[in-house]
Amino acid sequence: MSINVTGVFLGMKHIMPLMAKLNKGSVINASSIAGWIGAPGHVLYGASKGAVRTMTKDAAIEYASKGVRANSIHPGYIDTGMADYASEQSGSTKDELGKEFPLGHLGSVNNVANTVLFIASDESSYTTGAEFVIDGGATAR
Repeated sequence: MSINVTGVFLGMKHIMPLMAKLNKGSVINASSIAGWIGAPGHVLYGASKGAVRTMTKDAAIEYASKGVRANSIHPGYIDTGMADYASEQSGSTKDELGKEFPLGHLGSVNNVANTVLFIASDESSYTTGAEFVIDGGATAR
């Protein structure tokens, strides 16, 4: 909660007023599909990521008239250390974990990075308060 909620809150509290003075900016908060759907053993993690999801929407509304956008990303299992940990905890390989998703594999850090680049760019200048799910179709079920 300290990192996922308080850290995100403090980041927005301090940067968004500075962006507002420039009348431009794009805040991108990292949430998770755990902020959308429940899973065993994820009570606090899911609660923290759900808080990020809602705080981002609140900030988007509050700062829209000041030229500052706020959006959130919601990755599923991405091929990182967290996927290694999930694999160990479940007794599955990462390939087996990935097969649980409709696209049939884990996401890559490049999948996430490319989404962040889009949200940060002027190509998404009419987008605020949005949630970008990067999960291989997991939440579509």
